[in-house]
Amino acid sequence: MNKMTKRALSAVLCGAVVLTACSCGANTTTALTIDGTEIPAGVYISYQMDALSEAQSALSEEQPDLDMSAEDFDFKKQTIGGIAAEEWVKNKTIELCRNFVATNKMFDEYGLALEDYQKDEIDAYVESTWNDENMYAQYIYGVDVIGEYYESLGVGEKSFKAIQEIFYKQEALFNHIYGEGGELEVSADEINAKVLSDYALVLSFEVDPTYGKAQDYVDMLNGGTAFTEVKQSYDQAVAVAEAEEAMKEAEEAGEEYDGTLPEDVVVAASEQADLETVVNINETSPSESYVADVFAMTTGENKLITVSEETTASDGTTTTAVSYYVVQKLDISANETVMSEYKETVRYDMKSGELEETIKSKGAAYAVTENAAAINRYTIDKLEK
Repeated sequence: MNKMTKRALSAVLCGAVVLTACSCGANTTTALTIDGTEIPAGVYISYQMDALSEAQSALSEEQPDLDMSAEDFDFKKQTIGGIAAEEWVKNKTIELCRNFVATNKMFDEYGLALEDYQKDEIDAYVESTWNDENMYAQYIYGVDVIGEYYESLGVGEKSFKAIQEIFYKQEALFNHIYGEGGELEVSADEINAKVLSDYALVLSFEVDPTYGKAQDYVDMLNGGTAFTEVKQSYDQAVAVAEAEEAMKEAEEAGEEYDGTLPEDVVVAASEQADLETVVNINETSPSESYVADVFAMTTGENKLITVSEETTASDGTTTTAVSYYVVQKLDISANETVMSEYKETVRYDMKSGELEETIKSKGAAYAVTENAAAINRYTIDKLEK
């Protein structure tokens, strides 16, 4: 079984790569030297784990029917984009190490420092990884704590912490460059325009046709009934029907019914905020057609959105499940809470790729010297077991 962690940090490999001579008993604590920065073996191995994970994903995309869990599966016999899989992983590992160096250098060049609370969060996470018993680790890796597994691969606590710091440093870089007052600040107008184009705010609830026609609830909305009252009406119908069913079951079983009588059932109205949902234009849940219908609606419009999903059983039988949603579209720009909450999300969506490209570009220009003894020692064989 393959064991790895996944981090989405891609890069482009270029720049000079030099191999140092390998000799018996050579020092393998440093795997690479990138632009004068030594990369500890633990950092290299950790990124190697990520690279192997990315390689598996790439293989799955190129060969959807490939069974990588099969006994006779040999990763080293595979190719990814025409490159031998093992070489692909090595190249990707070096890419990630380049980005590691580039991030640290940029962080220092801007004179940034991690906040105390960030340092505390990193320390707490590392300590938990190294000291807390973990059922997943016990089941998958046969060790009590995840840190023990990392150490078995050659990733020490110090290297693990250095990589966790990178995530915080990239966040700090992003906020420093693109946040308020940053040299490439994203203006409020740009953010608001992005929110309006990519996000929609709706009130919605799903209707089980067992308890009434979904269109009836849309008609109530169109007749001027408040959405919370319409939802309360549906909840009331459901509660009454369930009480009636419970009474019937008790009667058929010859038992005394001690629940609330149907005529006594009273359901409180929901708060509007609890019924609000922000929909992203790129979402696919509950379906792409649902999202498309929401964005096609005008503000204030009420609509019944029907979602059909086909499933095919092992015997080839196809069934179709239909879901019904009562939806009212709101003016997202008028909701200050939502606009404020999504401000940073939108800023990140707009500019995170740009920062990633900057880091890639800087890292790609660095000269790399490989410690052949370390590279030859830390192959992917151990990671595949």
